[in-house]
Amino acid sequence: MEKRDMALLIEAEDELHNMDMALEQLAGHASGEFIRLDYVFDVIQHNAHPYFSSESEETMQAFFDIMQDRDKTPEERAEILMNGTFQI
Repeated sequence: MEKRDMALLIEAEDELHNMDMALEQLAGHASGEFIRLDYVFDVIQHNAHPYFSSESEETMQAFFDIMQDRDKTPEERAEILMNGTFQI
């Protein structure tokens, strides 16, 4: 993992904490149950095969299709994203 990716994760955690504090003020209690999605796609994309670093519509769609393919296990999707082996 690169420093940039770690910074994105830390920033995401900070913002999730801020949202939890806002919810606590609104609801009177903190949930701590926000789905941690902020910047997660960015971190995964930054660590995926170089093919996925392109911001073309085709490669972005392929990346999202792989990420959302719940028929595959996370390990299978990671393998595809790390090796760049997939079919459009």
